[in-house]
This record gives sequence, structure tokens and C-alpha cells, in this order.
Amino acid sequence: MKILVTAGGTKEYIDGVRYIGNCSSGQTGADLVDYLTEQGHEAVWLGAKCAVRPNRNVTQIEYETFDDLSSAMQSALSENHFDAVFQAAAVSDFKVSSVLLDGEHFQAGRKVKLPTADEVQLVLTKQPKLVSSIKKWSANPQIVVVAFKLTNSNDDSTRKVAIAKLINQQAVDLVAHNDLNEITDCTHGFCLYSEFDQAENCANIKALADAVIHKLGGGL
Repeated sequence: MKILVTAGGTKEYIDGVRYIGNCSSGQTGADLVDYLTEQGHEAVWLGAKCAVRPNRNVTQIEYETFDDLSSAMQSALSENHFDAVFQAAAVSDFKVSSVLLDGEHFQAGRKVKLPTADEVQLVLTKQPKLVSSIKKWSANPQIVVVAFKLTNSNDDSTRKVAIAKLINQQAVDLVAHNDLNEITDCTHGFCLYSEFDQAENCANIKALADAVIHKLGGGL
């Protein structure tokens, strides 16, 4: 099978040297690509410039910002026949649209150099959900979309709301969920949802990959 794996986190620039981002290292995506390749699949890594990279010799595509990732995904999906996408990248929900310095508005972006100020306020604009466009961009109308959802809550109802928002989308076939509170140096498991009330526990990323490939082989 030919599989696209996105990894790492996006950066949204405030100015030429400052940005908002997240703590994603891209390790999960790199491990996933290595394992899929070991199992005989053709994996393509689409990862952040600063992300951990796969050890295997695979096609690698870089991104930095949300716009970079969106453009790269659209190109890769339209130019290749992927059987599945593991959307593991941590994508920023917001972009810095402008900056308020001591009450005065300034444009934000990589090409901007902002002056110093005593008080700084960021104006954020919500960005679209990339996972919702994968099937639309894909050259393969039967592509299977695996969306990753990392929560940070010990409250089970909060987790379920986040999972339901993804799995109930027509653009998403499977949801791989885990919670920050349950990830340690020794454990990094997932719960794979095919329906809101149908989940499979996976001890690690290899088990998750096996579960997804099994579902693909059975036509989901």
C-alpha cells in the first residue's frame, strides 16, 4: 500500500523571528513511517522542518507553516494514488493575523520586523481543518483518512466530545486518540476508533499501524 504520513507541528509566525507553535516532536510520525516501510509498504513522510525524521530511505517533503502544509498536502494527494493518510501532524487551529503593540496594529508574518513595545497583543484568526479536505484533494476517491487526536484532560466526557467531533465527520474514517496525561517515557498507546462506540486499544504506534492496515485489507 502507498501511505502518506504527516508529522511534526506547524509554526505560525508573529514576525521574522517569533512564532506560535506546539510541542510536537514528530517522533510518532517518524516511527510510523519506519514501521510501515519495514512491513513492505511505500510510505511518504510529510513533516515539519524541525521534526524527527524517519531512519528509512523514503520520500520526504518539508513544511513549516499551516499554509506550507496545506499546499504540500494538496500537491502530494493530487499527484499520487495513496491508499491511506495518517494525519499525525499537530496543526495550529489559529494563525496570527496581526499584532497590537502599545495599542497600534501591525501586520504579522515571516517578512515582518516588529518594533519593541511594552504591551503586546496577538490577534488570532481561526484556520480551516485540513483533515476535512483530504478526500477532496485526493486522486484516489477511496482513500482512508486516519485522523490523530491528542487530548489533555482527565475528564472522560471531555475526551469523548473531542473524539466525537472527528469521527462524526464524513471526511474521517478512523480516529487515533491518546491523552497527554497517559503518555510516559515507557508508554505511548492509542485507542483506534472506527465508530464512536467501536474502539480498539493499541499499545503503541506499531500496533496502531497493524490495526489500520488490517482494516484496510478488510475494506474497513
